[in-house]
Amino acid sequence: MKKSGLLFILMICAISFTLGGCMSNEKKEIIQKAQVASQAYFKEKYGIDVEFTDHKFIPADLSHTVSLTGYVKGNKDQEIFTMVDYDTYEVKTGSVPDEIKPLQ
Repeated sequence: MKKSGLLFILMICAISFTLGGCMSNEKKEIIQKAQVASQAYFKEKYGIDVEFTDHKFIPADLSHTVSLTGYVKGNKDQEIFTMVDYDTYEVKTGSVPDEIKPLQ
């Protein structure tokens, strides 16, 4: 009985991993495209290069938005934030430290 229970748990884990992996690939693609759009946004608006360290999906029933956090390349103390609509990959908002001014 113990072996069959363990086998059942392993099968459930394998199925969950497989299904989760498919969803994960879709999310990875969304994150990658959102990062590209955000990098262009910060380069165009502030003239800076950024690196991303984290992301969070807003619940899909509220908004098709992913938020990205990170920092200005070369200075991990200068944190940045952006929110991207992943239907259009339009940056809805971006935030930089006060000492970084927009390009004219």
